[in-house]
Amino acid sequence: MIGALWRGASGMLAQQLAVDSLANDVANVNTTGYKQGRVEFADLIYRPIEEMGMPVNRIPEAATPPALGAGVRVAAMEKDFSQGSLIHTGDPLNLAVQGEGFFAVYSPGGERFLTRDGNFHRDADGFLVNARGYYLDVPFSLPPEAENVTVSPDGTVTAVIDGMPQVLGNIDLYTVPNPSGLEGAGDNLFRETAASGQAAAGRPGTQGLGTIRSGYLEAANVDLAAALTRMIMAQRAYEVNARSVRLADEMWGLANSLRR
Repeated sequence: MIGALWRGASGMLAQQLAVDSLANDVANVNTTGYKQGRVEFADLIYRPIEEMGMPVNRIPEAATPPALGAGVRVAAMEKDFSQGSLIHTGDPLNLAVQGEGFFAVYSPGGERFLTRDGNFHRDADGFLVNARGYYLDVPFSLPPEAENVTVSPDGTVTAVIDGMPQVLGNIDLYTVPNPSGLEGAGDNLFRETAASGQAAAGRPGTQGLGTIRSGYLEAANVDLAAALTRMIMAQRAYEVNARSVRLADEMWGLANSLRR
């Protein structure tokens, strides 16, 4: 009966984490470039019931002896990097990645982050920065006199300066060998880890990279109806596991009363 308590408790903990992850997805349904979470479960170790002192009539043909699992655990909490829908803004410095890849931004301290949030603007010095003031990884700045800035799908940035169109440079996209290994850093940013592998830059539209859509932002890839449905299912599973804990407690109390 103690085993039943632990199994039910493990189920409650697992489903609570699932609800928490889904609640975070719902909270970020309007967050630019947000990627929904995915919780993976795995069953715990199995123990032959003969070791528990229970008699078993063995079937000679049975490949394995009867065994009972010890519950459930959270095997992984990952991000789903599937494409979000693109929302038209009309601002040429609002950029969205259509396909694979990330923008790279640098903090004032020089740390590099990856992001799908392309809500950039020009700061007082002409650099392209995000809402937090992190610098987009580009080898140029926009002169004060630059007008009609455009970004082509392959990342080429052009502007009209003194009445003449000029190419200012190129915006690269980055990929990592294992996106699921990226560490969330908040503010729509991801940090490279040993599990993700080192990020590599490439020209948009080449080497399997996506293209850049100027004047668009990528919406969160959260399906609100599906997230709410999964949340209800996880909450129901939590209730069932809690009920199993109560039943195990009642059985334990009954067994103790028989001893008196």
